[in-house]
Amino acid sequence: MPLSLINIKVRLDVDRFFPQNRISIEVNRRFPFSTAHAIAEVTSDRCLGWNHRRVEANITYRDGLDSLIPGNRVIFEAARGRGIGYGTFKLTLIGPGRTRRVYNLNFESQHFDEVEFEVDRVANADVPTTTYDIGSHPNRPANLPAENISMDTVYRRAGFDVSMSPNRSVIPTSGSGANGTWSDAEMHNAMVTYWSRFANLPKWAMWVLFAKRHDRGRGLGGIMFDDIGANHRQGTAIFTDSFIQDAPAGDPNAAAWRRRMVFWTAIHEMGHAFNLAHSWQKSLSYNGGDPWIPLTNNNEARTFMSYPFRVSGGESAFFSDFRFRFMDEELVYMRHAPRRFVQMGNEDWFSNHNLEQDSSLQSGNFDLEIRPNKSDNSYQFLEPVSLELKLKNVSDQAVEIEEDLLEDGRHITLFVQRSEGKTRKWRSLSTHCHHEHTTDLKPGQALYGSHMVSASTDGWTIDEPGFYNIQAVIDVNDEIISSNVLRVYVNPPSSLEESKLAPDYFTEDVARTIAFAGAPSLDSANDVLRDVTNRCAKNPAARHANLALSAPMLRDFKVLSGAKDKAELEIKSINAKIDQGAKAQTAALIDDPDSAADTLGHIRYFGMLNQLATALEDKGDDKGAIKVLKSAVSTMKKRQVLDSVIKETEKKLK
Repeated sequence: MPLSLINIKVRLDVDRFFPQNRISIEVNRRFPFSTAHAIAEVTSDRCLGWNHRRVEANITYRDGLDSLIPGNRVIFEAARGRGIGYGTFKLTLIGPGRTRRVYNLNFESQHFDEVEFEVDRVANADVPTTTYDIGSHPNRPANLPAENISMDTVYRRAGFDVSMSPNRSVIPTSGSGANGTWSDAEMHNAMVTYWSRFANLPKWAMWVLFAKRHDRGRGLGGIMFDDIGANHRQGTAIFTDSFIQDAPAGDPNAAAWRRRMVFWTAIHEMGHAFNLAHSWQKSLSYNGGDPWIPLTNNNEARTFMSYPFRVSGGESAFFSDFRFRFMDEELVYMRHAPRRFVQMGNEDWFSNHNLEQDSSLQSGNFDLEIRPNKSDNSYQFLEPVSLELKLKNVSDQAVEIEEDLLEDGRHITLFVQRSEGKTRKWRSLSTHCHHEHTTDLKPGQALYGSHMVSASTDGWTIDEPGFYNIQAVIDVNDEIISSNVLRVYVNPPSSLEESKLAPDYFTEDVARTIAFAGAPSLDSANDVLRDVTNRCAKNPAARHANLALSAPMLRDFKVLSGAKDKAELEIKSINAKIDQGAKAQTAALIDDPDSAADTLGHIRYFGMLNQLATALEDKGDDKGAIKVLKSAVSTMKKRQVLDSVIKETEKKLK
């Protein structure tokens, strides 16, 4: 409703696909600037003769300035003009004392919002699966129409006016070198390059990249890799050479099974870009911002946001009852939540689904511990805080558990509070969609994971001197488990140089470069890290900086490049400089192994030693690789690392 100072947009959801019987109202006042949003549940929907339809509803959710949408009752009326369809529309807000505000409206669209999808493919990946013939596989609901659906179909039925970008590209790999798999760092680097032209702003648009395989192998089917910076949820990748191609033996139509899994994976990852959480993780989505309608976990939900293999009966049971749609509460969220919650590049990933936390998150089956791998809990100013997570089975029986749940970025949330300050939520900078790899965790056994908790999806969480309280929360087999509260101390700057570097150091780009162990395209961040190594050489942050600068040298590092019009995109490779990289890595990792393990944490430290040894071995420097592995074993024994981990490394020496 365009007026001089106020604009009202009404979304009516009472017919068409999967109606949710809601009315949402969005008000924007230009001066003084203010906004309001309300959602009302329909209580009555009547046709008062041929020419008049009247929908009544009660407001159940509010956001913004209440006075812009007074009262709790809403009446929407549509009347026919001379044509066949409705021609006039009216909204009535009934306030206290039966006061009324009446607004005449103009019809805008039968959809709730417009959205554009751009689908690109790396040349060595399979052709993108953007459609699926439901009738092609016999495992489906008996009464489900055998129709051909597409990305467009799924999201149109969710309420969006979808357009597919004409800028569909096949990205050449001729300059990418021998290594055909993608690391998190390379994927992030591609995202940085791509979005520098796309515009890092909130907009109803999304990039979907089909690539061949991730470094982690066939167990990783997809990733929402744009889970960082100020503008989240703008890009996702699907890996076509992964477990989503592994049809079960004896499947009646293996080709259709594969196409269905690739299509499901794409829609699932795109759903995350609309800020949808997994169906079994809704209650973990606490954020310190605005509240959303409380949601509950639903491990059995037949929705694109479930994992087929997590439901009772597994993948076969899931698809036998799956109707290729989102569940109702997800549709309410996508259609009616304040648009900043849903729009790509706006609100942070996995936020504003639920503000209610269970006050008792203790488990009788598991114990979750968060700890440093050092003798004290203190850190130098600028030093990234890396912590280890330990999940122990404290029950009296073996429990089947996902092997990757401490590492994949999808199960863990941390809360970081500076003493007497605001609590900030930490989420992993990348999230991975794995094939389910389970293990039987016997009584007394534990899983381990490691994360740099100084930086999260919305920047640095630990960037000032002082005390911090840190607690982890994780979902395990439908249980929500909380850890101990760890108190750490960050020392004040020890030099003038540290203070001078801080404003440039505590930026999102520097955080990404350290967390991903290198991002060659982020020139300014790399310049800052070089300054840290030169001007603050004794600070542990210099060790992290050296590792981030040198790690990309250990492999032919893929980068996405091309002209500004994007039509010329191609993958090129920065040639490995193994000798130079190994020299820098050796200085950072081996010259003072205890200090390195203290600041990096055991898992990351020994993981980087293994990567260094592998790079040297691939180059043909067996002597250098053996030296690195022997140093690793010696340090492991000195620091009393698990015998199983030591033996695994010793095997590589034989």
